[in-house]
Amino acid sequence: MNSAVVAETFSNDKKSEYIRFAEKLGADVCFTSDKWICDTLRRSPAEKTGIYTLYFGRIPALHKDTVKYFAIISLVQNKSIATVKTYIGDLIRFFDFWTGYKEDNALCTCNEFAAADFYQHLESRELAEATNIGIWSSMSTFFKTMNGWDNKHFKNPFSISPYCRQRKYYEKYIPEDVVNQLDHIFKKDEIDLYLRCVYWILRLIPSRISEVVGMPIECLKRFDGKYVLFIPTWKQNGGWRRPITRSIHLEEKGIAAYLIRLIKEQQEAARQLQEYMPDNKQGALFTYRQRNLFRREKPYYTRLCFVATRDTVRTRFQVICTRYGVRDQNGNPYKVTTHQFRHNGITDRLAAGFTAAQIADMTGHHGDAMIYNAYAHLDLKPETIIEKQKFVSGKPGSHDERYILFGGRILNMNEQLEKRLLKNLRAHRVRGGICSDITGCKSDMWNCLECKFFVPDAEQRDYYIEQIALWKAKQEKFREFPLIRENAERNVKLFECVLKKIDKDVIP
Repeated sequence: MNSAVVAETFSNDKKSEYIRFAEKLGADVCFTSDKWICDTLRRSPAEKTGIYTLYFGRIPALHKDTVKYFAIISLVQNKSIATVKTYIGDLIRFFDFWTGYKEDNALCTCNEFAAADFYQHLESRELAEATNIGIWSSMSTFFKTMNGWDNKHFKNPFSISPYCRQRKYYEKYIPEDVVNQLDHIFKKDEIDLYLRCVYWILRLIPSRISEVVGMPIECLKRFDGKYVLFIPTWKQNGGWRRPITRSIHLEEKGIAAYLIRLIKEQQEAARQLQEYMPDNKQGALFTYRQRNLFRREKPYYTRLCFVATRDTVRTRFQVICTRYGVRDQNGNPYKVTTHQFRHNGITDRLAAGFTAAQIADMTGHHGDAMIYNAYAHLDLKPETIIEKQKFVSGKPGSHDERYILFGGRILNMNEQLEKRLLKNLRAHRVRGGICSDITGCKSDMWNCLECKFFVPDAEQRDYYIEQIALWKAKQEKFREFPLIRENAERNVKLFECVLKKIDKDVIP
C-alpha cells in the first residue's frame, strides 16, 4: 500500500516552482482557486471533466494551501490524477474529524493518540475495510510528504496501520452461472452495439474499463492473416499521459470471430458519428448515439451523441442485469461491475494453465505480484492448476515426461498444448530445437542445451552427432590448455545427453 515518498523542501522558491507547475496543468488553473481543471492530464475522449478536476472546496481554509501543495508534489512524483483525487477525498474525511477533535488544529499536534481516535472514528462509520485501508494509507503518505511544512517536523502518526493486509474479496469473481446468463444476454441484438462490444472485450481480454473505453477507432489491424487489437493502458506506464499499447492477436474463428465482427461494426458506427462530435471527443471507438426506451413501444435514437465512459458502462450493465433478471445460484438479484471481468479473466486463465508471466503479457502488469495477490481467486478452482501450468510452460509433468520435437510435432504432448507452446510469445526456435521461454536466456546455444525450457528437434540428430565429433576434436587438440579443454568436455557431455534423450524417446 505504501509507496516511496521523496523528501521535500518548502522554501519560498520551491513553493513558487510548485505553483508554476500547477498553473501548467490546465488553461484556467489558478493556485488560489478551489477547482483545478487539469485538462493537460486528460488521457482520452472517454474521460469526463470531473475525472481530471481537483476540488479543494471542502478542505478547511487553515489547511487548504497545505493540501494543494501536497497535490502538486504528488503529481510531480508521477502520481496519477485519479490517485491525487483519492488523496484529497480521504483528506476531506480526515479534516472533518480533525476540525472537531481539538481546538488547536495544527497538523504538527496530530500524534499517535489522535491517530488511534481517528481509527475509532473510521470504525464507527462502518465503511468497507478496503476503504479504511485506503484512507489510512493516504494519511500516511500525506504526513510523510508534508513533514517539514512551515519548518515543523513531526513523527508520522499513521506510519503503522491498524488494519490487516487487505483480504481477497471473492465476490469480485463472477460465478459461472451468472457469467452464462450474461453471455446469453449480451449476444442479443436488442442490446446496444457499443455495450455488446465493450462486454465481449472485457469478457475475452482481461482489461480495465478505462482502457477499453479509451480505445481509438483505428484499434483493429490485419496482420499476417490474423487480426491485432490495440488496447491502451495508463496504469503501468510510469504515470505518463501517453499510454502503453497492448497488442492482442486474434484469429478469426470461434468467439474471437464474433468479437472481431462486433468491433468492425462499432468502428463503422463511430466513424459515421465523428462529424457530430466536438474536437476533444473525436476518434473514440465507443462513440454512440443515445437511445431512448421511454413512452414508445420500440426504442428510438436521439440526435445526441456521446463517448462511452466507465460510469456509462457500469450504469448500463447494472440496468441490463435488472431488466433481464440476472440472479445468482441462491436466486438473489446480481449486478455485475466492469472490474469483475478482469478478475474472472485472470483467474480463468490461471485455471486453464497459463502462467502468470503469460497473463502479464495480456493484462499489461509488470510482474506477477498483483496477479497472484489481488486477482487470482484460485481456491475457487484448486484442482485445475498445477498440472496444466506444467504442460503449458513446458515443464516435466508428474511422470517426468520431456518433450521432443519430431517431424514438426512435439512428442508426449497433445496437439492443443503443442500449438499453445509454439504460439507463446516467449517461445523461440533455435538451432536444434525450440526454446519455450527465452525471457531469461543468456544468448548462448550451449546454455540452451542444459536449460529446462529447451525442446530438442529429433530431425537435427545428425547435427548433434557432428557437434559431438567437433568438440571431441577440440578436446584433444587443446589438451594442454585446461580451460579450453574443460569447456570442450562440457559441451561434449551436453550434446551427448541430448542425443541420448532423442534416441531414447524416438528410436524404438
